[in-house]
Amino acid sequence: TFRLRPWAIGGRVGRSIGYMLSVAMLALRRRRAYDVVYCRGLGDGVLSLVALKAVGICCWPVVVCPINARGAGDVEFLRSVPGWHLWSRLVDRHVQAINLINAAIKDDLEAIGIRRPPLSRIPNGILVCPAPMRMVVAVERRLIWTGRLERQKGLDLLLAALEPCLREGDRFRLDLYGEGKLRTALTMQVQTLGLNGRVYFHDAVSPAVVRERLLNSDVFVLPSRYEGMSNSALEAMEASLPILCTHCGGIDTFIGDEAGWVCEPDSVAALTDALRRMFRTPDADLLARGSMARRLIEERFAMEHVAAANLDLLEQVAMTSRQRD
Repeated sequence: TFRLRPWAIGGRVGRSIGYMLSVAMLALRRRRAYDVVYCRGLGDGVLSLVALKAVGICCWPVVVCPINARGAGDVEFLRSVPGWHLWSRLVDRHVQAINLINAAIKDDLEAIGIRRPPLSRIPNGILVCPAPMRMVVAVERRLIWTGRLERQKGLDLLLAALEPCLREGDRFRLDLYGEGKLRTALTMQVQTLGLNGRVYFHDAVSPAVVRERLLNSDVFVLPSRYEGMSNSALEAMEASLPILCTHCGGIDTFIGDEAGWVCEPDSVAALTDALRRMFRTPDADLLARGSMARRLIEERFAMEHVAAANLDLLEQVAMTSRQRD
C-alpha cells in the first residue's frame, strides 16, 4: 500500500497539487513495478496520471471506470476543473481504456471530447448467496431503500409520489436505511405529507443486517435523479426483490418489465405512475419479477464473472502496452 497524501493547505488547488506530487513520487519510485493502473472514478487520480504521462514522468497504461452519469457525476466534476478542455484532451490521449458501468456515461464523455479510448461494458459485481425462498407477500407492500440520504437519491420525489398513493388507499410501509445530511428535511416532509406510520428512518446497518431486512421486504425502490451502477439495487436483486427504479442508464437497462418497474427520473408524476403499477401488480407476478431479478444477478453480475471480465480487460491493456514498447 502506498498512501497518496494531498496537501491540507491551499484549498482545492493545494489538495490537487499535493495529490499529483504524491502520485509522481509513486511513479518515480516504482516505475517498473506495475503493468497497468485501474482508476475507479474520473477524478484526481486520473488527472494526475494523464498529466504525468504527458510530461514523461509516468509510463503506465491507464484503465478508467467512471462511477456516475449525468447530474453531479464524473464528467460534471471534470467540467468544474479550471482548464477542463485541456484536461479532457489529456484524458482522451493518455487513457488506454474506459469501462462503462452505466451506458449513459458514453454520451457524457463524448460531449466533452473523450472519444478515443476503447470502451468496455463490465458491470459492478456482487457475491451471490444461496437463493432465498420467497412464498408470501405481506398484506401491505413492504418497500425498502438503502443508501445515502442525499439529493441525488431522489427520496424527496419518492415521498411526494407516495402521498397520492396513500390517499387512493394503497397500503404500504417504507423503510429507509442510511445516513446523510437530508434526514431532517426528509423527516419533516414525511410529517407534512401525512406519511407518519408509513415511512420509517433507520441508521446505517451492517451488510448482514441489510440482507436480513431485504429478505423481509417485497420491493426495493431506487428513485435516483442520477446513478452509476447501484450496488444497493444489486444487493436487493440478489435477495430476489423486484426493483422500482428510474431511467438512469445503470441498473435500469437490465430491469425492464420482467424484473420490476422503470420510470423517468426527477419526476414525481412518473414515480407516482410507477408506484401505482407496482401496487396493482398481483402477488404472484411480484414474486415472479423478484425471481427474474435474482436470475439476472446469477447470469450477469456474479462476482466471479465480473472479476474475470475485469482481469481480461487489464491483461489486454497491459499486453497491448508491452507490444507498443
